Amino acid sequence: MQRLLFAKIEFWVVLILFLIGTLGAVGFGAAVLDGERETHRFGPIGPAALDIAEIPDTLKELLSKDLSMAAFVPNRFADKPAGWTFAAGAKETGYVLLSRYDGDRARHIVELVSLADGMVKHSWAPDADSLLAGTPRDSRIAEYTNWNTTHYRAIHPILTENGALIIKDHQSFLFALDACSKKVWGQTELLFHHSTESDGAGGWWIPSYIEPSKIERVSPDFVEDSLAHIGADGTVLENISAAEILLRHGMEYALFTAGRYQKDPIHINDIQPVLEDGPHWKKGDLFLSFRHLSMLMLYRPSTDEIVWQQQGPWLAQHDVDILDSHRIAVFNNNAYDKGTGARVHGTNEITAYDFDTGQTSNPWVQMMEKPDVKTLFEGLFRRMPDGNFMVEEENSGRLLILSPAGDTLAEFINKAGDGLSYRLGWSRYMSAEDGDAVLAKLGGACAG
Repeated sequence: MQRLLFAKIEFWVVLILFLIGTLGAVGFGAAVLDGERETHRFGPIGPAALDIAEIPDTLKELLSKDLSMAAFVPNRFADKPAGWTFAAGAKETGYVLLSRYDGDRARHIVELVSLADGMVKHSWAPDADSLLAGTPRDSRIAEYTNWNTTHYRAIHPILTENGALIIKDHQSFLFALDACSKKVWGQTELLFHHSTESDGAGGWWIPSYIEPSKIERVSPDFVEDSLAHIGADGTVLENISAAEILLRHGMEYALFTAGRYQKDPIHINDIQPVLEDGPHWKKGDLFLSFRHLSMLMLYRPSTDEIVWQQQGPWLAQHDVDILDSHRIAVFNNNAYDKGTGARVHGTNEITAYDFDTGQTSNPWVQMMEKPDVKTLFEGLFRRMPDGNFMVEEENSGRLLILSPAGDTLAEFINKAGDGLSYRLGWSRYMSAEDGDAVLAKLGGACAG
């Protein structure tokens, strides 16, 4: 072996080996480029070479910790303690149905938390592997990578009066869970996403899809958002195409232009049902938030009427709520992209619109600026009965209870033992009365 290692080699042999190696490297590089660009000049050799070239990245990915469920700004609150922190003297009532990814357990959980002391009164741990086993997987829209317990998020869960927890992920099916996180029923006819809001009669309005799209001559990848009305037992009562609403009312310009095709032009992220008549709306109307159009709309399903619609000044907004008989407010992400990446103008805002005057205003600027609330997408708010606000800053894994002046009364940082913040899942405020009633129904079953 020693003779072989230290044997003299003629220079011409070294030169030939160098030339062969150089030509091989050039050829391999060309094959990798062919595989990456899918030009197919090398036949099956191109994809095979690309696979070989990606081995180091593949090994690195396999050896690295999965941080796909970490918050998008996971280190923003590195100097803050994990969990709940309450301001001295703060006296809050009610509950938060806290939806969050638990980085220590590597799964999403839902907790009913008392704002009086920050204690978890009941928790659920959905097993997505079981819930989604055997369900249809023929959608062009769904990205099935999140259809497992490790990557599933319970988006905007809601509790029924009987204590059932209604959950879904984005582009996923709808399920009702009992107190022990076991499936009561599942709705697998439609894929659902974003908000879940009560219709006031035991059912819900939830964004969904028409799939495949029925719009004439549209590309197969077009995302046709819809307004799904779901009954208390999970039955689909109706599913209204949002794109067809716009087309029927002469708003094709909002969907299709010759300048650029957008496969997801609407992107519904909230359906807020009107539960009682008012001067400007009727019971059964729906407030709609179209993120990609920066548009809010008041739609009347009973007569197929667009009562009101406006684009801006909100930008890429989420979560429209009714404030009183003549005002609504929206979580204004204030997000934009001028071709250099998505950003937020300063901070998020809660922008109000007054139907009496036709004017918009930002009465809670200080409330959002003082704690520097900034989430590029997702995010929600709720004005509580005492006038304070619950605000979820999803991209950083933070939930806040804020006074209108911007004082932080309570703060939750969804931080795990590794020091990183993890994603939230659209939490919900519940009054003390509603929370107490649900806890009575749960009766301590599977508590903890």
